[in-house]
Amino acid sequence: MFSQPPRAVDATQPIRIRYSTVAATAHPQSLAGFAYLPPGGAASAPGLLPLRLPSHDGGIACEHWDGTRPVSRRQAFGASIAEDGQLLYAEWVLDEAAYGGIEAASTEVYRQIAALLAGSGYPHPVKIWHYLGAINEGAGDDERYRRFCVGRAAALDPGQPLPAATAIGLQTRPDRLTVFLLAAKVAGTRIENPRQVPAYEYPRTYGPVSPSFSRAMLMPWGQLFVSGTAAVVGHETKHPENTGAQLRELALNLDALVAKAESVGGRQLAPAALKVYVRHRQDLAEVEALAARLFPADCPRLTVLADISRADLRVEVEALYDPLLPVS
Repeated sequence: MFSQPPRAVDATQPIRIRYSTVAATAHPQSLAGFAYLPPGGAASAPGLLPLRLPSHDGGIACEHWDGTRPVSRRQAFGASIAEDGQLLYAEWVLDEAAYGGIEAASTEVYRQIAALLAGSGYPHPVKIWHYLGAINEGAGDDERYRRFCVGRAAALDPGQPLPAATAIGLQTRPDRLTVFLLAAKVAGTRIENPRQVPAYEYPRTYGPVSPSFSRAMLMPWGQLFVSGTAAVVGHETKHPENTGAQLRELALNLDALVAKAESVGGRQLAPAALKVYVRHRQDLAEVEALAARLFPADCPRLTVLADISRADLRVEVEALYDPLLPVS
């Protein structure tokens, strides 16, 4: 389900991600928390946002975003907000039917995001996460992910800087659009992958509008927030019938992206948290075994069942990287 060996904590970093069981104690300076639930599972973890993403072993796993400063909470801009003076977390859960479908719900939540960024004192989005049911349902341009992208683009200003992002499908019927973000008082640097066409420059083949996100965001304090990364080289999916080959390919993409960020930031980076999304239950054991060889043993890792934004993608990884401390 998740791997979390002992790991030295760099107290200078403003956010730390940890994975746990439901019984784990919440951090007093927690910005956010999430409970990964099996289908039909009850949301039995108070204070955690429930996500219908079954963990590897079928039980409930939790994710905690721990800060380093006192946290205040409020409701504003249609969202539940937590902030600590350096980072702001906000979450929205929209009933798609109330807005007439995923496209209009996407537009609405991005309008609320724009209002929050303009009026909260945290004007710089770091990364935005999106979860929706049946993400690949619909043919051609009617696919739900493509309609989501159209709705998102409708609320964005032309030329607006794009943060890192993840968009994942819950293996459920369409129901709610869940969106949450991190925003900062200072701007980060967008990082693109030399092995990939920027998502916002994808050709028309992938929908009426290109996906609106950057591959990663490098923050001034050194952390790198990596978007959902899959086996896409250039703009094409590789190894559509081979989950293991896709995981190895996306690991190469991560290596190239991190190398680019290191050249920009001037500091070496190491993975601090990895989340692995796997489409097919029968591939979970293979992915877990291969991930244990591809990624450092001292990096916390959570694996969940989910659909990916392209129907021919079988696995995706998102990550947080920390800067390495200088060797004295």
